[in-house]
Amino acid sequence: MKKYLIMILTIGIIFFSGCAKFSNISETNFKSSFQFNITSSKKVTYNAEKNPFFFKESISKVEYKGKFLFDDLVEKNVKLNIIKKANLKYGELYELKLEPIEGIPDERLSLGYFYVQKDKIYKIDPTKENLSKLKTREELPNDSVIVCQDKEIKDSLSENERGWHRYLRVERDKREYHAYNNQVETGYYETFIWEKNKGLICYRSGYGAERDSIELQIKDK
Repeated sequence: MKKYLIMILTIGIIFFSGCAKFSNISETNFKSSFQFNITSSKKVTYNAEKNPFFFKESISKVEYKGKFLFDDLVEKNVKLNIIKKANLKYGELYELKLEPIEGIPDERLSLGYFYVQKDKIYKIDPTKENLSKLKTREELPNDSVIVCQDKEIKDSLSENERGWHRYLRVERDKREYHAYNNQVETGYYETFIWEKNKGLICYRSGYGAERDSIELQIKDK
């Protein structure tokens, strides 16, 4: 009888000890697996949303060699502010704006508003209606233009045809967007050149005969 009781107690101790070990191992494995999955998910989501042709998230200012021709010719180094306006579901909205420069009108300091997705960069006209449409419904305004993507865009007009010309060139790690209006001799023109992992490396805009013109070239570090 005593041997029988000892055998039952021994089996019980082994059983409960095994359950306790299994419980600890299971809990540890579950926590480890859960933490790994969260970390991996965050990394994948973050990388998937970034456009390699736009500025990195950590960059808020970039220095350029500037050339400005308004009343007088001014050549000086200037800083461009990268200002995030909204973080949306399918992209991010930014304004690119130069720091104040003596003799340059404030409205010419802004290079524009840009809706940045992982594979495209759109320039949008920052009217209240356009910004509201983008922020509340995340719908692109009708007058938005693609200024950076992997696929080339051909000019819809022939070379000598009057009107707005817009086209995008793709060359290795560079994307060149050009736009100009040749309806009049003093028509507006604008160029954006983006480089992979650098952002905007060159910008030009102005009017015919180089009136009220801006030229920016990124400074090498």
